[in-house]
Amino acid sequence: MDAMLAETAAEMQRRSGGRATAAMMRERLHVSSRQATAEVALAASLSDFPSTLRAWRAGEVTAGHARVIARVGADPDHVDEPALLEMARGYPVDMFARMTRHYMKPGTSSEERNRQHENRWASMVQDPDGSWRLSAYFDADNGKRVSLAFNAMVRNYRNGEQAHERVTSQQRRADALANLITGEGPHRRPDVTLLVIADYDTVSCELRNLRYDDGLPVAADQIAHLAAEAKILPAVFNTDGDPLWLGRAQRHASAGQRTVLAARDGGCVNCAAPAEGGEPHHIEWFASGGPTDIDNLCLLCEACHHLVHDDGWQLHSDGGKLSLRPPSRPSTQPRFRPVANRPNGHNSRSQSDARVQSQRNPILRT
Repeated sequence: MDAMLAETAAEMQRRSGGRATAAMMRERLHVSSRQATAEVALAASLSDFPSTLRAWRAGEVTAGHARVIARVGADPDHVDEPALLEMARGYPVDMFARMTRHYMKPGTSSEERNRQHENRWASMVQDPDGSWRLSAYFDADNGKRVSLAFNAMVRNYRNGEQAHERVTSQQRRADALANLITGEGPHRRPDVTLLVIADYDTVSCELRNLRYDDGLPVAADQIAHLAAEAKILPAVFNTDGDPLWLGRAQRHASAGQRTVLAARDGGCVNCAAPAEGGEPHHIEWFASGGPTDIDNLCLLCEACHHLVHDDGWQLHSDGGKLSLRPPSRPSTQPRFRPVANRPNGHNSRSQSDARVQSQRNPILRT
């Protein structure tokens, strides 16, 4: 149905123009102006990708996949619809979107970053009840810096929590963002390190293929700026003064180990979420005798980390590439979900529900 709506919107856009079509969608479907404009833009762009539209209509890909293909394929150098579709059919939208970063060529990165920078925006909107909603759009380079600072502050909050505290990840992130923006809160604004990886060409004695830890190429106009303040680690896996094999002497990964994990894993090994939001995980659990050694650590995002510790998912290696697989027998234990209080003021959650809640690890540091 979504694909049919996109086809209809594309035809209306061809006949009446995008503004009139967006206004019609807003009136008939009761969506916001921004959503209507975005839907019309997607529908119009998909006229150049008929195979994607057919795959969407057949249920082989989702609207999210189609949106990524339209965005990546907008650059003539990157138009390879069959390859993009084949990739889209095999992965969830978020992972597919991250994979297209490697698909895009670094030669046009400066032009793309300039376009992103020109389109930057931020908005704070107050709801009728007085609460606030914050959203923003950054170019890749500034967004990476913001993400690093934000996730470092989130990590400060997570590491400062006590085991008895019941703080959701969303609440923690909201507290961290307010602390980061206002400078008011229990933590100082963190110093962050922007990791740029390069290959050294021994023949030409030059650094090549500069990229961030997620594989996104560094824009040409950013290289000189970054090089002016860079600390070069010629052999990061043997950094003096910060051992990468800590054995059983220390449970938490060191700063040097985090750097190596970001460079090696490039993000969550399961879903490719950004490395700055990842958590070092002991492949052989520390509680089971596993050492805090770099070859016993991998990066997992918070959601995937809880899949391992709370839901019984297992890490599997396929040619050295790690990924998560669900347990062979799904747990019969019900997951805890908050239940509204009864009208008489007593919480209706049973004792069995309370036991389920206590099994969830509120803080994961390993």
